[in-house]
Amino acid sequence: MMRRDFCVYGHLSHLSSFQKQQIAARLVGYELTTPEDGTLDFVHEGPFRDVEADLHSVVEVLGEHGRGVVDVIDHSQWQMTRYFLEHGRLRSVPIYLDHALDTAYRSEMRDP
Repeated sequence: MMRRDFCVYGHLSHLSSFQKQQIAARLVGYELTTPEDGTLDFVHEGPFRDVEADLHSVVEVLGEHGRGVVDVIDHSQWQMTRYFLEHGRLRSVPIYLDHALDTAYRSEMRDP
């Protein structure tokens, strides 16, 4: 199995059908899932892509009411960034992978 060095996992909500169509046109190259409930999920696992530029384009369509959370994991740089799309803006927060893994392993290693 080939390891994916660059992964993007996104979830958008509070979307109209028109917004979903517009966003799908802007996320060419991502795998999209568009349920009937006003949400859109997208995934990319493969080579690097300019996710931030893609997300700025999506924010233009979301407007004030649409929302989203997108995790970008760069395994080759050992970095993760979580993007929040809300109120017509894009905000990013670094997630420290070492700490996330330490916490997960620590909880599994506790004695019952």
